Amino acid sequence: MRYIPFIGLFIALLFTACTREPAIEVTLHECAVMPNGGRACAACFVIDGDAYVFGGRDSKGHYCNDLWRYSPASDTWTDLGTTPLTARVNPTACVCGDKVYLGLGFKGGRYDKDSLYLRDWWEYTPATKQWKALSNYPNHYTDRATSFVGEGALYVGYGFCWNYRRDMFRYDIATNRWDSVDVGVDFHGYPTRSFGGTGCTCAGRHFMGTGYYRHSINWWAEFLPEGRWVKRKEAPGRTRTLAASAATNRYIYLCGGMHYGGVNTQGEILEDMWRYDPNKDSWQRTTVMPKRLMNHICFASNGKVYFGLGEDEDFQTNNILYYFAE
Repeated sequence: MRYIPFIGLFIALLFTACTREPAIEVTLHECAVMPNGGRACAACFVIDGDAYVFGGRDSKGHYCNDLWRYSPASDTWTDLGTTPLTARVNPTACVCGDKVYLGLGFKGGRYDKDSLYLRDWWEYTPATKQWKALSNYPNHYTDRATSFVGEGALYVGYGFCWNYRRDMFRYDIATNRWDSVDVGVDFHGYPTRSFGGTGCTCAGRHFMGTGYYRHSINWWAEFLPEGRWVKRKEAPGRTRTLAASAATNRYIYLCGGMHYGGVNTQGEILEDMWRYDPNKDSWQRTTVMPKRLMNHICFASNGKVYFGLGEDEDFQTNNILYYFAE
């Protein structure tokens, strides 16, 4: 009888080994560091292979309204100066053609004051460096909102304003108009309300998940432009909020964030990365990040996936960027 525990353990380990896919091995490379101490809670977007970082909080705790460009080809950072926007954290940015649409976020101060949650929305043309103010977002739920790009329209929602909502709005680029999207869920329906989630578009399909609502969560869903959410396989590993994600032509990569059990627990910043295959609705472990990060950036450019900046487990702002080839 004394061998039964060992045999049971062996069978359990064998079953786990046979059913769990092995991690995808990648080789990480370190990029040039971002000048001026880095950035956390910034927006990131990619045009013509170059990545841009807007706003966020610097290493001294100051809120920023400047714009930086990172060129993967030359591994260099360029300071593009200040923008006409108010300094902020957790802005939202998305790319449609040769233009960028960005704004929203939180300007700092009391979290229960609606006016501190910014509603401004802008169009930026990198080729000409021109800025154009557009119609304001319909409400103040704008802290860390998620955006998707459709045909001639943008979909923005799931922002925070000292409370949790599931608002989704459609911005028509041609008419400069916002309209509410009826997502068809009741108060207790799926997907859940949350803050600090992440999402992106992969091969024309829109996905979003993770975040915080009373505790960190791992929900994952596909958003259809007509306003319907389709439940997909939950993100694996520990529940997380304040994570980052990026999409290539085939996969979505989800990395880092904070695992937070609730108001009576301490958060744990995570270091794992997972790859999601939309065609199979499956997840696979990818790599362990060199640093535990939250409020960081993640983007894809020319077959490579980049991640970095953000805050580490000591809550210090980082300036390091890494990449791996897909």
